[in-house]
Amino acid sequence: MIKRAFSIPFFLLFFSLFALAQAKSDNGMKDYKIGLQLYQQCRYEQALERFQQAIDENLEFWQAYQMVGYCCFELRQKDEAIKAFEDCLDLNPNNPKLAKACKDLKSGALDVPVRPVAEASTYYVRF
Repeated sequence: MIKRAFSIPFFLLFFSLFALAQAKSDNGMKDYKIGLQLYQQCRYEQALERFQQAIDENLEFWQAYQMVGYCCFELRQKDEAIKAFEDCLDLNPNNPKLAKACKDLKSGALDVPVRPVAEASTYYVRF
């Protein structure tokens, strides 16, 4: 009887820990993906919130730090963008394009959006 009474709470504890682990298993990926969709729609404030939530769930999520930087840059928050880029580079130093963008942003050489333009032809007027 004592073994049975002990095994039920142990089972409940194990099950609740397993459920909690499953709930956190995406490590911010859901918020990150939603953030990417919002970013592509130029909804930078909402995208920024999602990327920050992804970071809250996984402090090692360097891609989310990079996207926070892009959002801040698009929102013309230079200091916040630099901070996010530096945080990203601390976690993933093998990112030469981001390192150059961060350096250029610090020096003032960068004054156009960092993100690549998918359809450059849409920016030109056709006659």
